[in-house]
Amino acid sequence: MQAAAGYITDVSYVPGFYPNMAPVLLRYVATLNRLTPPPADRFRYLELGCGLGRVFTTLAAADPRGEFVGVDVNPRHTDVADRDIAAGGLTNARAVTADFASLPDDLGTFSFIVLHGVYSWVAEEVRAQIRAVIQRHLAPGGLVLVSYNAMPGWAHLQPIRGILRQYAALRQGDSVQRIRDAVAYLLYIRDKQARYFTDNPRAAAYVDAIKSLDARYLAHEYLNDHWTSFYFADVATTMGRVGLDYVGSLPVHTNFWDLCVLPEFQELFRTTSNRLVSEAHKDFCANTAFRWDLYGRGLATLPTIEDRLARADDLCFGLGRPDVKLPHTANLGIVTSTTTGPLYEALLGLLRGGSRPLSAIVSDGALAGVAPGAIAQAVDAGVATGLFEVTSHPLPPSAPVPDGPLRVVLPFNREILSADILCGRPVALASTLTGTGTSIGDLDAAFIHELTSGGRPGLVERIDRRLAAAGRGIERDRQPVTVAAERTELLSQAADAVEATLVPQLLRQGILAAD
Repeated sequence: MQAAAGYITDVSYVPGFYPNMAPVLLRYVATLNRLTPPPADRFRYLELGCGLGRVFTTLAAADPRGEFVGVDVNPRHTDVADRDIAAGGLTNARAVTADFASLPDDLGTFSFIVLHGVYSWVAEEVRAQIRAVIQRHLAPGGLVLVSYNAMPGWAHLQPIRGILRQYAALRQGDSVQRIRDAVAYLLYIRDKQARYFTDNPRAAAYVDAIKSLDARYLAHEYLNDHWTSFYFADVATTMGRVGLDYVGSLPVHTNFWDLCVLPEFQELFRTTSNRLVSEAHKDFCANTAFRWDLYGRGLATLPTIEDRLARADDLCFGLGRPDVKLPHTANLGIVTSTTTGPLYEALLGLLRGGSRPLSAIVSDGALAGVAPGAIAQAVDAGVATGLFEVTSHPLPPSAPVPDGPLRVVLPFNREILSADILCGRPVALASTLTGTGTSIGDLDAAFIHELTSGGRPGLVERIDRRLAAAGRGIERDRQPVTVAAERTELLSQAADAVEATLVPQLLRQGILAAD
């Protein structure tokens, strides 16, 4: 297939879930930027280059109102997605094996088209096919999410990709073996203080991040023939040619220039009214290396808070964590933001009773006398800094964990927990209340699986046996723990932490329920 030309196909990609791709978050970013999002009911969602499908299948389980389609050129990927769809009983999900030039005639139009890990890794003719798919299949008022490697952040890192690819081409074996050999070579020349690394300390540090990553991911990231990084303006221009306007970006804080750049640069933004120019300023001030950009076609504007409440009020806002308190400090990379003050104290008190739509927040008597626009601005800033979260449905307040048995509500989540136990990567569970997935560690996932399938008695012993069967050790202070009593102590502490923090979170999100 043409789309596979130059793209790694001898090794499957790694499964992963990326919350930035959830419709609830895409709709929120549109609303945040004063644009009307697509409706939440009866929508259609297309993921181009879906890999093993864990994004669109998790989202399909989380939001039965939508129809989700994933497309990938590699049949080994779509076979895995098909198995998850069948095992999870997802009647609203479909995997398609095709390149972007030969999609099925019956595909139809979509409110959301998303692509992650694709645009920077395919040839220009394939990118042109992607834009043609968007032009043909995006519904009016729809949203497109595209992620890509960005400049100028990649300027000093691109030689690393060149070194890895050049060395891997000289090695034998499949792509995984060749990238492992290439990473070992990269570590060798870094540690021997090759001049490139001594002149580029950030590149030297980046090697430590690479060596800890899954070799399958590294093969797909670095060994494709057509790896490219883009300036924001390049992507915005080509998207404009197919009728798309820039909407905003993810993570949410990147829509606030004062949360992206240092104060000494902020005058640039106060004197610039052109959003496209502002994005270029941000990328250079922050040395951006990766972007998640949202584009739209024909989105109606929401010029006032009254318009937002009248036309886009089906999103709900609640506490990012039950134990959150003020002052709240968030490290956003370039900027560290601290939130405090009477308005936020009032919002925290209000939302401890559960999440609610913005209209219910601004009309609550606890905020009497505060202008609705100021309340909305505070809520949005709170989402950007992690103080608050946005969900598709109201979430109840935190409640004590019941003494009786617990069960996993969705068949999809039961299948994922069973299949991904101690898989060495985070496990995403679908929540129909949040409209997205919640990622937990694989050891935590093992505790949840054992807790819901076998109960509390003997939980620690069962987990210990699972770890031994998987060849997984336990460490304390980076040293392996081999004494049985010490292992039991550490696993008991981990079990207590799961019951105290994770189980209440999953109960509140409707992922778990009392049996």
